[in-house]
Amino acid sequence: MAERYPERLAGLDPAGFLLPPARRRLCLLTGQSSFTSSALPADKLRFLNAVAPADVLVTPAGFPWHAALTGAFAAPGLLPACLRNARQWRWARRHEGFRGALSAILELALKRTEDRLLVVTGSCGVELLAQALSRLPTGGPALWAAVLGPAGRVPSARHVARLLVIQGRRDVWSRMLWQGPVHRQPDCGHLEYYRDDDTIAAASAFFAGSAP
Repeated sequence: MAERYPERLAGLDPAGFLLPPARRRLCLLTGQSSFTSSALPADKLRFLNAVAPADVLVTPAGFPWHAALTGAFAAPGLLPACLRNARQWRWARRHEGFRGALSAILELALKRTEDRLLVVTGSCGVELLAQALSRLPTGGPALWAAVLGPAGRVPSARHVARLLVIQGRRDVWSRMLWQGPVHRQPDCGHLEYYRDDDTIAAASAFFAGSAP
């Protein structure tokens, strides 16, 4: 199943994307811990609703933001989740089919957003974002990215209008896998950002228009 997942992404029915036309939109982009459902656990959904400005439409599912992958959330074991995330990190760099599907889905989110696309990335999500944007033209709605515990490369400034990087002081993984700027350093580890009050406050202020 895992090896066929890039093909499944590429073949998703365009009518099923949870991306209705919106003036401003907030999406969560992370590596998927499951290849069968991108339904969000309660802490991530609460996080998105807490940091979204009042005029922003929150996408209530994780990437690829599609109805076919929104079955009931069931937390996978930590090891299988880590292995799936590592695989997607590798696919984002080397798998042409995955990279093409990734870019096409992000492009759809941009096309259906009029003014501003807000993106929260977690862990290898920043690598997925950077790789997807590298294949897309500039222009369109402004993209603001709040990057939590990044593990990957810095997205191009040509595509990202504003960037906030949050790296927990106890996040060993991000410290090893991120060479870019860091704007906030809350006292949390790699799996704690969505429940951390300082992270929530920083992301909320950022999306409201305050400087990083």
